[in-house]
Order: sequence, then structure tokens, then C-alpha cells
Amino acid sequence: MTDQAPDDTQDWPTHCPVCGTELSSAVIDFDKTNANHPELRPGEMAAVDYCPNADCPVKQPGVQDTGTV
Repeated sequence: MTDQAPDDTQDWPTHCPVCGTELSSAVIDFDKTNANHPELRPGEMAAVDYCPNADCPVKQPGVQDTGTV
């Protein structure tokens, strides 16, 4: 084991890489039998960031997200 601190310098995007809109967050529950509460259960749920812009080009059929603005 090492005495080094973990590298917590991961940069997470805060804006859509395609249209520049600020991202929103949500939790997706894969187990529909769970009670409706905000507790995140690893393995059953996933936290995701998404672009809320309905006019974002990525949401148009046939367009792929290239990850760049």
C-alpha cells in the first residue's frame, strides 16, 4: 500500500461538447421494483449528465456526438 493521496484531478465536463449548453444531471434506476427515493444504489442505478437542449444537434436522427464543440 502507498501513502500517496488519490489523484482527484479528473475534469468532468459541465457543458455539452456539441452545443455548449450547461449539462443537467439525473439518476437512472435499472431496477423498477425499487422504491422511488433518491438513494443511489451502485449496480442498480447510474448517475448521468445529459444535454437538456431539445435543439441540440446530437438529438437529431443520424447525428453522432463527436465529443468536441
